[in-house]
Amino acid sequence: MPTTPAGLIGTVPTTDIAPGGTSVLPRDDQTVRRGLERVAAHLRDQGVAVPALRGKLLRPMVAYALVPPQKRAMLDDRFWFGALAIQMVHEASLLHDDILDDAETRRGRPTLCTEHGIAAALVRGDQYLTASYRAAALTRWPAFLDVFIRSVERTVAGEVEQGRAAGVVLDRAAYEQIILGKSGELFGAAASLGGLGDGAEADARSRLGQRLGALYQRVDDLLDYCQAAETGKPPFQDYRQGKWTWVLGLAGVESFAWTSEAVARAVFGAVSGSSPARAAVEELERTRYSLLGAAQELAPEDVILSDVLDDWIRAAREGIARQEACLARDGAVARNGGAPAGGGPVRNGAAARDGSAPRDADPARESAAPGMPVRTDPVREVAELARDLGGPDDWAAYFAQHARTFRFAARLFPKAEGARVASLYAFCRFSDDLVDNPHDGAPADVLTERLSAWRTLARAAFDGVKTDIPLLDHVMAQARDRGVDWLYPDAVLEGVGMDLVPWAYRDWDDLEAYTFGVAGAVGGWMSQLFAVHDPEMLEQAHALGHAMQLTNIVRDVGEDWRMGRCYLPQELLSSHGITVGDLAALVSGAVPVTPAWQAVMEDVMDRADAWYDLAWPGIRGLPSSFRRPVAVAAAAYQGIHDEVRRNRWNNLNRRAVTSRSRKAVLGLGGLRRAARP
Repeated sequence: MPTTPAGLIGTVPTTDIAPGGTSVLPRDDQTVRRGLERVAAHLRDQGVAVPALRGKLLRPMVAYALVPPQKRAMLDDRFWFGALAIQMVHEASLLHDDILDDAETRRGRPTLCTEHGIAAALVRGDQYLTASYRAAALTRWPAFLDVFIRSVERTVAGEVEQGRAAGVVLDRAAYEQIILGKSGELFGAAASLGGLGDGAEADARSRLGQRLGALYQRVDDLLDYCQAAETGKPPFQDYRQGKWTWVLGLAGVESFAWTSEAVARAVFGAVSGSSPARAAVEELERTRYSLLGAAQELAPEDVILSDVLDDWIRAAREGIARQEACLARDGAVARNGGAPAGGGPVRNGAAARDGSAPRDADPARESAAPGMPVRTDPVREVAELARDLGGPDDWAAYFAQHARTFRFAARLFPKAEGARVASLYAFCRFSDDLVDNPHDGAPADVLTERLSAWRTLARAAFDGVKTDIPLLDHVMAQARDRGVDWLYPDAVLEGVGMDLVPWAYRDWDDLEAYTFGVAGAVGGWMSQLFAVHDPEMLEQAHALGHAMQLTNIVRDVGEDWRMGRCYLPQELLSSHGITVGDLAALVSGAVPVTPAWQAVMEDVMDRADAWYDLAWPGIRGLPSSFRRPVAVAAAAYQGIHDEVRRNRWNNLNRRAVTSRSRKAVLGLGGLRRAARP
């Protein structure tokens, strides 16, 4: 980022120096708020209308999050003027929305339109919009001015396009185009702000910001159907105004003639099972994960954006849970001879009487309909399953039983370090078994509930809450105490969850979002357990995870297919002329292995080999007690490729197995490779 000209007023201190010289950021939202208030005061002194800086200031927060952490101390007032300009456009758009929506409140306060009329709101909005250009000009960055002006124009164009589409049933592409404009453009400008001096990254930052804005809008659109969600507007308002959103498409709502109750039933479906609302949240989760991966390339080590996106997803999950509770209670009232609240969103009896929204509903406690099984509490159920894993000795046995290749290498760990690895493996394996090997053959919607409950318990344990689940309390306390980022456990659970729904991997980027979750994140987690926090070495640990998971995919193509899964990118198969029908015939044995199939497998193994090559410098830099077993594991895994070739690329009906003696040979080679300078 350029450091001249100097800031107009000075700089905002963004770091405090802790004992020992460690640079520590204060509360990030307060840092952002202080920076904005400082430059806002300058404008107010000049007689410029500046809005009160209330709310979460999401766009400035995104701008700040995407500044590489090591550069945040260099930010001067030009950055904050740019962030304020973006916030002012947003505030102007809110005033405009309040007029169009006839909104009585905003952020719990009466709107300006309600208190002083439409004319006052229009004039104030115009003041904020014109003043935003003055703030943008004070950045003295022509590149930012270009981005800013374009984003304002496209934001307005998006609003106009949404107005034109009122009452029209849109396809997903048309909806996405609208929200990229009306919501994505300002986030795009915010994302660009933190890297205007980096040139080549400008477009990547802008695209990332637009995708963040689109995600935010999708969350907001989902919450419109949750009457207890605190969105600052009445529930079902978008639907009543004829605004088509992605939620309606997922729910199969075909027009704007449905009642609110009918739309609620369509969106939330079976309260205790799969529903369009839950499918929506899973899609939001996948998008969140993809965005964080892209953001890490621009601002390595940042955790602010992860917190922001976690808040968005949490709001969606909580909104859905409350709405499901309302539907369940209404169903119980109806079955017992009462009448559910009508006219507008479905409410429970108490809420219908006093007009309030339920705050502490627990859908897992609702009664089932007569003749239907009573719903179990997924938290209690998954906790009991996890307790069955016992203690450390049991985890070691679990490790030995299920991870033969890695267990072969893990014997080189000293005892204490080996116990850490075994407990981490037990957590990952248990999480995977919740999805892949349910003890009762439960359907996908129940497995989704269990995994969500497991994530909730894991986060609580990570935050220091005692769960009385030995594995969880031990693994999460160990992770927290040794400085493991929550990003890694969360990514593991995210990756595991991707197997809950049929998932077509379009290209390598799609697939490697999955391989990071189920393997790359494990590598980063294990590295931090062993006090490795260097960003470059963590990236190399991620690379090893990608490599080993691609090897797993090559080895298990036939087994995965028979489980209804295919991890091979569609783009790769198409490039070799292989269709889904061809793959089915290969797995069934109806046709022999073809040269095209051999080429596909070689492409995957070549890509895995490239990841292994990226990982080896990091392996050499590990502490010796950690380096030796990791080197052996990497070499043994990579050796599976040779076994696939010995099987004549028939990984469709034969499993490539590496013998103990062969593992020993490969392991020795790995040790030699790790010892090279």
